[in-house]
Amino acid sequence: MLRQLLYALRGRFVLAWPAVALLITGLVFVVGSCSDDDDKTPVPTVKLVDNATLGPYMVDAQGNTIYYFTRDLAGTNTCTGGCAAVWPIFYEPNLVLGEGLKAEDFGTITTADGQPQTTYKGWPMYYYSPADAAGQNVREKAGEVKGENVGGVWFVMKPDYSVLLARTSVVNRTTNQSTLKNFLIDSQGRTLYTFSRDQTAPTTQPTNCSGNCIATWPVYLEPGRTLPSSLKSSDFGVITRPDGPNGTTRQQTTYKGLPLYYYTPDGAQRNKVEGDGVGNVWAVAAP
Repeated sequence: MLRQLLYALRGRFVLAWPAVALLITGLVFVVGSCSDDDDKTPVPTVKLVDNATLGPYMVDAQGNTIYYFTRDLAGTNTCTGGCAAVWPIFYEPNLVLGEGLKAEDFGTITTADGQPQTTYKGWPMYYYSPADAAGQNVREKAGEVKGENVGGVWFVMKPDYSVLLARTSVVNRTTNQSTLKNFLIDSQGRTLYTFSRDQTAPTTQPTNCSGNCIATWPVYLEPGRTLPSSLKSSDFGVITRPDGPNGTTRQQTTYKGLPLYYYTPDGAQRNKVEGDGVGNVWAVAAP
């Protein structure tokens, strides 16, 4: 009798195990599925990648390089007509940013033909689509940076440029003549100038602009040395001035041996170039 009871009980457990195993398998599947969903994070639509020559620069979600145009200093898209075919606009309505990028640096503008375009620190953003052998514009492949330094006016978009290049019409304040010029600006788009009399500055006083001159032409000191590829780091240097506050010294960045300055009437605004030709001794810092 006892043996029959044991066989019966064993049969019931044997029959129960497939159901128990199925239940356990289902629980594992559900838990695993929830875990996978929870681990998913949005793919950045703009992120930084590193290049052995150029350093970190911006790309889209597919790895396509993003560029800026030096003629867009005013913050508007000046690449129109045939230019627009070669340099299509970059627009991302749902920005998801990668590490090292800040949302407050991005914005959106509307181009002259009514298209939205994403901007970074006021600079409209573009792709590069050069013409192929058949004359068709084809966007460069992910990871390519063939648009860098094209025409000396196109450069990859970086988050940490200390000095950038701009190109726009500049009015000489002595001659009142307007000329299209390339010149240096700081990371905020403010124009940098040189003083021709500094070329004869004595070694004990590395600049001839001091005292009241500095009130109008404040010194510029770069925070780093990240440059567009057409500029050479070796062309930049730093001098120590003896006229710092309260009898101290202060430093000033130089370009090709000439100290760099701001012009007070320009204010903190980008696309202000009021100091070129002043006194026939001041000029935009031209590469």
